Amino acid sequence: MAGSLSTWFPTVFPDRCDGCEKLEAPRCIRFCPNGVFEIREGKIIVAHPIKCVNGCSACEPICPHKAISFQKTSRTSPDSGDSWSRSLRKTVCAICGKTFWTNVDADACFDCKRKSS
Repeated sequence: MAGSLSTWFPTVFPDRCDGCEKLEAPRCIRFCPNGVFEIREGKIIVAHPIKCVNGCSACEPICPHKAISFQKTSRTSPDSGDSWSRSLRKTVCAICGKTFWTNVDADACFDCKRKSS
């Protein structure tokens, strides 16, 4: 099923992003349990797009400057009613206890899976 869907990850508009300079840490970095974002030179970048969960766009509305956006298509839209979007859920890694989003049956986060490979 993953091969039939287009690659899913956010776009960050650097002209809108200030890295949440008035906060302790950028909201998207604190919010995303999968480690998709990093901050470089005071701006957020999508450092690990492959870690973004297909259909998850939960970081988009938390950005105070509307600097995060997702491509809106009928194939990858969470509102499309596809079975993968209905199965998107928050879960806890059985190894490290970190909370992460997934649309597959997984009991370990991306980092723990990578360490065990």
